[in-house]
Amino acid sequence: MGDVGKFAMTLAESEPSLSCTFRPIALSIEGSSEGMDLGLEVDVEDTDLKEKTEKLLRTIENNIVKIDVMKDSAETEIGNAIEGADAVISCLGNRQPKMERWSSLGTKKVIGAMKAKNIKRLVSLSSMGIGKDFLKTTLLTVLWGAMLRTVLRSVRKDLTALEKDVSESGLDFVLVRPVGLTPSEPPRGYCDWLLSKEDGKLDFMLSKSDAATFMLREALDPTLHSREVTIGYSSS
Repeated sequence: MGDVGKFAMTLAESEPSLSCTFRPIALSIEGSSEGMDLGLEVDVEDTDLKEKTEKLLRTIENNIVKIDVMKDSAETEIGNAIEGADAVISCLGNRQPKMERWSSLGTKKVIGAMKAKNIKRLVSLSSMGIGKDFLKTTLLTVLWGAMLRTVLRSVRKDLTALEKDVSESGLDFVLVRPVGLTPSEPPRGYCDWLLSKEDGKLDFMLSKSDAATFMLREALDPTLHSREVTIGYSSS
């Protein structure tokens, strides 16, 4: 139930060009600092977007399946929730200090459930700074990399394991590495992407809504297969 996942849900519900049927699932650890609270708010500064998104989240609240990833039955519960789906969008991951790191664990259970239900397409959220993200070296990328190796080293370890789980899953996957997701960046309705260092430059900040739009479109109309992509707004 991070903001990118929330936007993916509300875009699937409200955007005519992305027409689909979706099944919202909230994974968490019962009793953890994050708890099982759905958290039907989004951290964005655009007042209209915030109000619209939170209103839509309240309308689908009763349809959100809550699953504790630590339970022995979690993989089966996820499988039951996604049965019959054409694709899965996984927005696990957090970058905040002092939060529990279970993105890799959750991803393992999502992958197991997908294989059990013969669902092939997985669009998984990761982060810039993980793996070879194709970004040009700047002061901000150096700073972020330093943070991942120090105060956020548990984030780096968890997301690196997540990417390994996905890349070795045998599924038709795309690992999506957004640049900095910030509350202050308004959505533009699109984003650009890098598949190599030769593809150009990206600005450091990206709208959470536009990251969700990219992931939703890759789930509905796949263009990238079994690879990683870094997304943001072109600065070239």
